[in-house]
Amino acid sequence: MKKSYKLLIVLLIIIALAIGIILSFNLLKKERTIKIYNWSYYIDEDVIKSFEEKYGVKVIYDTYEESGEAFAKLKIGGGGYDVIYISDSFLKQAIKEGYIQKIDHSKIPNFKNIDEELINNPYDNGLSYSIPYMWGSVGIGVNTKYVKEEIKGWKQLFDEDFLRKYNGKISMLDDFVDAINAAKFYLKIPLNDWGSNSIEKIKELLKKQREYLIGYWGASQYIPGLVKGEVYISQAWSGDILIAKDEEEAMEYILPEEGTVRFIDFMVIPKESKNTDLAYEWIDFLLEPEMAEKNTRAVHYTNSLKRELMPNDLLQESALYPSEELMEKLQFEPILTEEEIKIIEEITIEVKGA
Repeated sequence: MKKSYKLLIVLLIIIALAIGIILSFNLLKKERTIKIYNWSYYIDEDVIKSFEEKYGVKVIYDTYEESGEAFAKLKIGGGGYDVIYISDSFLKQAIKEGYIQKIDHSKIPNFKNIDEELINNPYDNGLSYSIPYMWGSVGIGVNTKYVKEEIKGWKQLFDEDFLRKYNGKISMLDDFVDAINAAKFYLKIPLNDWGSNSIEKIKELLKKQREYLIGYWGASQYIPGLVKGEVYISQAWSGDILIAKDEEEAMEYILPEEGTVRFIDFMVIPKESKNTDLAYEWIDFLLEPEMAEKNTRAVHYTNSLKRELMPNDLLQESALYPSEELMEKLQFEPILTEEEIKIIEEITIEVKGA
C-alpha cells in the first residue's frame, strides 16, 4: 500500500511538472515579440494582425516621420528594433558602416516574387543587405477646391508671388532631403552636387521660401491637412495624395515638370536585432502577393513584387504604375556619403532655425 501511495505521489509530481513545462512553453510562445520601426501611414493594420495570428507573436509597431530618425536608430544598433524601414538615400551608408545584417535569401522563400528591376537597384544591387518594400515618387499634392490655377512644378513653390498668394497654406516635406532635392531641380543643380556654391544657393532659396510655409510636415500632418483645407498645397509622396483622394475627390497629384525623385524604401535587420528569425518571417510574410496587394491598396504605394502578381485594377493606376513617359521624369536619389548626410543636417538646422 505504501509503495502504491508513493508511486501515486511520484506520478502526480511528474504530471504537475509536465503541465508546468507545457504552460511555461505556451506562455513563452505567447510572449514572443517583434519590434518594427516604419514610416507613418505605411501598412495595412490588418496585415499586422494577420502576422500576429499566424505566428502567435506580438508586434510592437512604432512609426516615424523623417528618414534621419530611422538612420539614427541604426547607428545605435537598432534601438531594440528587429526590422527597420530605411530610405534608399541612407541605405548605402548603413551598409558601409556595418549598421545592418547581411540578408540570408534562403530564409526568404518569397524572394522569388520581387521585381527584377528592384533587385538590381543602385543602392544594394542584388539585395545582399536589404529587401525592397515600396517605391513611389515625390511630387506636389494640391486641393483643387482652393487652388484653381494650374500647378506645373517646383517653379510655383519657389516663386515669391505665388508663395505670397498662398501664404501659410503650403507645406514642404519634413524629410528635409526632399526639400533640398526640390530646390536642386528648380535651380537646375544636379542631385549629386554638394559643392559650397550650390549649397549656398539652396540655403538662400529655402530660407526665402520658409517664411511663407505653414511648416515642414510629414504624412500624418499633410494628409488630413489637405483633406480639411488646413493646407492647400503640399510637397508630398505620391501614395499619400491617393490616400487623401479617398476622402477628398478634389485632390490632385502633380509630377513636377522640372523632374523629381523616385524612391525605394527598404526593410533591413539591425545589427543588434535579438529576434532575427522573426524578422525573416516578417519580411517573407510581406512578400506574399496577398499581403503586398493589401498594403498597396491601403497605403497607395507600389509594392516590390513583379507586376504579373498584381491584379489589373492596380496596374491601371498611373500613380502606382506610371507610363514610360512619366517614368522618364523620375530620377533615383543619389547615394549619400556620411559627409553629405552631415551637410543635409547642417542645411536643415540652418534653414529651419532661420
